[in-house]
Amino acid sequence: MNTKRSILFWLSVTAIALLSIYTKNFTISSSLPRFTTTSIKKVIEKSGNEFLSFIRKIFNYLRTGHWVTCDASKWKSPLIAKYGVTLVLTVDQKGCGKFTTFQKAVDAVPDNAAKPTLIIVDSGTYREKIEIKKTKSNLIVQGQGYQKTFLTWNDTAASSNGTIYSYSVGVFAPKFFAYSISFKNTNPAPPTGVAGKQAVALRIGGDQSAFVDCGFYGYQDTLHADVGRHYFKNCFIEGSVDYIFGNGRSLFENCTLNTVASGPGINGAVAAQQRASLAEKTGFSFVNCKIQGKGLVWLGRAWGVYSTTVFIKTSMTEIVAPEGWNNWKDPSREQKVFFGEHACTGPGANSKSRVKYGKQLSLAEATPYMDISYIDGKQWVPHDIDDI
Repeated sequence: MNTKRSILFWLSVTAIALLSIYTKNFTISSSLPRFTTTSIKKVIEKSGNEFLSFIRKIFNYLRTGHWVTCDASKWKSPLIAKYGVTLVLTVDQKGCGKFTTFQKAVDAVPDNAAKPTLIIVDSGTYREKIEIKKTKSNLIVQGQGYQKTFLTWNDTAASSNGTIYSYSVGVFAPKFFAYSISFKNTNPAPPTGVAGKQAVALRIGGDQSAFVDCGFYGYQDTLHADVGRHYFKNCFIEGSVDYIFGNGRSLFENCTLNTVASGPGINGAVAAQQRASLAEKTGFSFVNCKIQGKGLVWLGRAWGVYSTTVFIKTSMTEIVAPEGWNNWKDPSREQKVFFGEHACTGPGANSKSRVKYGKQLSLAEATPYMDISYIDGKQWVPHDIDDI
């Protein structure tokens, strides 16, 4: 129905509802029709989400003085056909979607679904702590651009009883894909050396997660690649200290690693990988990436005894410290870690002053880390994942 007719219709429904409440509590002339809440409920249920959407528009109008005109075209996504999506849920703060919060949309996703569900999120900043439980598998999320759609919260290690719980968004379900959306922890930059200020934007605790054209914003411990296999393509990742960390097996392709470290001397690190034994098939590989920003940082620190981090064909500015790598103040780890570089460029890639346990890899040594085979991607990452 058009806007004017819709307004008249829902104003009528609202009037009936008010009359129903009135007649329930007061005795009026028997000549007037009596409407029950049951009849109102039937009208609302029949109209579905259109009624809730209309109510949201009224509140938005009262707040802003502007009537929202919804653009239904934003809910049409090429991902629907690409992945054979069977259910589309929409999120919009202005009342044009089925939900106004992201978490409510996630809660509506069927448990253990065999077919993908798509959540499309309109532009805006959605301030809510979000948990995607392990039962919400086969979920795809699409924003309107990583500089337009943000999921944010502001917990820290101190406020949430541990770094691993400080995430703004926690993904624990397998087969989670995200497109064109940002994850952000808005807690401000911590003073140097202050404890408890780690603040995670995204924690990934599920297998087979992929992120295309996404953003990740924070300072210390921005992106927690906790467990599982992960793929990042054309993403923007920002932080200061260990801003990509965890024990996942993660491949980063064509990503921008934007450092915002500050303070005297070496004041941050890009990666802190946690591999603890040779039996674990985990590590971080960065291919065709770009390291930029400010500060002076290590490429990686040996969080795990067998920490594994590789940079391949990556452009490095002068913010990369000449020694390149750090042993986590434990010299015994130098014999066990695997820290490597291959065909990297830029002033930060100068290997002359690198620590001895940082390797300059041959092509043969670098090849296992160079493409999606590193994360068994041919089994689960579409070859045209970024073609939308």
